[in-house]
Amino acid sequence: MSTRILVAFSLLTFVVPIAEAQSTRSTVTGTVTDADGAPLPGAQIADVAFQRGTTAGPDGRYTLDGLPPGTHTLEIRFVGYQTAVREVTLQAGETREMNVSLEERVLETDGVTVTGTARARSTLRAPQDVDVMGTEGLQSGRSAALGELLQENVDGVSSIQTGAQAGKPVLRGLSGKRVVLLKDGIAQEYYQFGVRHFPTTNASEAERVEVVRGASSILYGSDALGGAINVISKPAPTTGVDAFEVGGSASTQYYTNNNERAVALDLSAAQGNVGWRVGAERCIAGNYHTPDAPTFSETKEGGTFGDPRYTGEVPFTNFEQWSTYGQVGLQGAFGTLQLYGDYWSNAQNFLLPAGGTPGQTPFPAAGLGQNLEHSNVVLKGNIVADGFVLKPRLSWQRSIRQSGAPGTNLGDIRDGGGLARFDYPLDLKTDIYTGRLEVAHPSIGSLSGTIGAEVQHQDADTRGPAELQPSARTWNTGVFFFEDLDLDPVTVSFGSRLDVRTVEAVPNDRTTESDQLDNTYTTLSGAVGASYAFGDGVAIATNLSSGFRAPSVFELYASGVHGGVAAFQQGNPDLEPERSYSADLSLRVRRDRVTAEVTGYVNAIQDYIYLENTPRTDPGSGLPVFEADQTDALIPGVEAKIEASPLPWLQVGGSAAVLDGTGDGLGADEGDDGELPLLPANTVSGFVRWVPADTGPLTNPQVELSLKRALDKDAAGRFEPFSQFDEGFGPPFGTASTRAYSVVNVEARTTLALGLGAPLTVSVGVDNLLDETYRDFLDTYKGYALSPGRDVQFSLSTSF
Repeated sequence: MSTRILVAFSLLTFVVPIAEAQSTRSTVTGTVTDADGAPLPGAQIADVAFQRGTTAGPDGRYTLDGLPPGTHTLEIRFVGYQTAVREVTLQAGETREMNVSLEERVLETDGVTVTGTARARSTLRAPQDVDVMGTEGLQSGRSAALGELLQENVDGVSSIQTGAQAGKPVLRGLSGKRVVLLKDGIAQEYYQFGVRHFPTTNASEAERVEVVRGASSILYGSDALGGAINVISKPAPTTGVDAFEVGGSASTQYYTNNNERAVALDLSAAQGNVGWRVGAERCIAGNYHTPDAPTFSETKEGGTFGDPRYTGEVPFTNFEQWSTYGQVGLQGAFGTLQLYGDYWSNAQNFLLPAGGTPGQTPFPAAGLGQNLEHSNVVLKGNIVADGFVLKPRLSWQRSIRQSGAPGTNLGDIRDGGGLARFDYPLDLKTDIYTGRLEVAHPSIGSLSGTIGAEVQHQDADTRGPAELQPSARTWNTGVFFFEDLDLDPVTVSFGSRLDVRTVEAVPNDRTTESDQLDNTYTTLSGAVGASYAFGDGVAIATNLSSGFRAPSVFELYASGVHGGVAAFQQGNPDLEPERSYSADLSLRVRRDRVTAEVTGYVNAIQDYIYLENTPRTDPGSGLPVFEADQTDALIPGVEAKIEASPLPWLQVGGSAAVLDGTGDGLGADEGDDGELPLLPANTVSGFVRWVPADTGPLTNPQVELSLKRALDKDAAGRFEPFSQFDEGFGPPFGTASTRAYSVVNVEARTTLALGLGAPLTVSVGVDNLLDETYRDFLDTYKGYALSPGRDVQFSLSTSF
């Protein structure tokens, strides 16, 4: 694969001189200042869609050259100031002066998105519902789990948690295979079929993370029924001159609850139009702790909301995680080229439920050791040719998931100095090869957009003796177009996509001659959306879209014990693709002292795939049999958020997420509608933030107190993962349904200007300040353990 990438890189480099000769490039230049006219040296000016940027000099002056003719959406940002979004239309060979004055940040009012849209758009005017988490947010909100990071920083996002290292994002009630995780626009594979299988990526390598809610199948194909999360890597730096420059950033965090220690380092260098970047992050954690509450063995009460099996220190929840990345990039009049590679590894323990009967001593706690690895190599470019912008992507991934036998754990990190590796009965390896080409065409009057094609091949190899799923080969080919029509103040977007997916399983001991081991799915999806800007930061937007999701190898052919969910899981080779038809309507406000948004949505999914906890028990393992089936589902919901600054030193805000989800025939009585599984509880949250003026060496100081209230949530009966922990299904301890709870968090943060040329950002926070005893509905340990108790967090970061 590496040879193929090098050959491709050489071919692209060969066409550069041709591209340069075919078109005359344009330039944007100007000065970035504050409201008083003082220059802001170091301000960043970025054309996010073209992946090209520059930095303002000591006098605030910048030059962004080599841009193709057409309309560009630029993002101008500086720490402590509100991000500015400017659109500029360039003629061939034109140099345009654009001076920008930035206001000191009161609230973050706008940003640019390139995910889920036909072209780069401000989040205010995009027809799609998009949130952007930028560099500052990523540096201040580090977490070992991507789901938790997004849940804490993006309103309306939930997370399926399993300890501190496993967080799986949930968008509008959908998760796993129904939310596509992207890295630079390429779909990532991490065995999403498991409720405890979380994204194998780390945000330390990202410049920004964009979250698109609603079906996004037009650009990203199968799996994007609930939305897309695009992790956009940092660009390779350039200087624009012959001088050699170096820079970087470093950060460290400590969490008291599970003795978690993390450190990250990013180093970059550039000379002229060539840049390099390398980075690494290391995280080690012990077992997490809950509040000291009575356990089932102490009270012997049990019941629907029975006491937990474990409190205090929860055994077998330790982990160690590390990642590293490197890149080299070239920027010129032809556009940009970048070769990027990363490696991510996570060794962990999962706590398994222990048995026992009322009045008897339960069996000792048991752990399940796992090893996860993900490798990624990407060659990407933005090549300009006669007004067209070609965006080629070539990617190779390798995803590995290895699990030990129940009762086999990886040891105690704190005592053992590292997690031991051994032979794993469940050993899954998948190689993923992706080729993608988007072509942004020149504007045709008010029409602009992109056409593209994508081919992906997955080679899934089951290597261990525990054949939970067979080896399989998957091919997916898609062609699409997505267009924007600018009729200021109205923006209309529309597009369509055609996909053909083939899944072919390799026969094994668990398949028979009658099994259908070769499935082909042909699907057509489309979308249309519009936004209307009232001016002065107010807009309404609506989007109608259809999407699809082809059944996974696991859903079609699984047949074996899945230790992570304590069940025997059985696939169904006759499953049909899921089809989604969704609609949403948003009202958005982006003003200096108030930002707000309220969105109503509905998502109707035909042939929704779920796992049913059948009345049967597997004779070999004694575990309940979970079997794949389908129904028609409906998910309506409302999301709302507001932030305001009534006084210069005071910010307040709140958010709410309310949704429901039902499936035909999932009710307690045959034929009745019933709840869908894995829906988050309805939540309401709010915050108060004190923002005093800068004092001496302290800049951007703030202290925030926040409150989250989650309401009662009943499990979806036998269709809910871990439903066996509700009364009448299985063990006498624990619960699958959860009660309402409130959690209070507090954080103080500031940046120290020490006069050393490298500002130091310091934060101290406390999660679950009152040490509340609770179970979150999407915490997969809820059946036998409480959610984490009080956690004091310390963080330091700097850039140089």
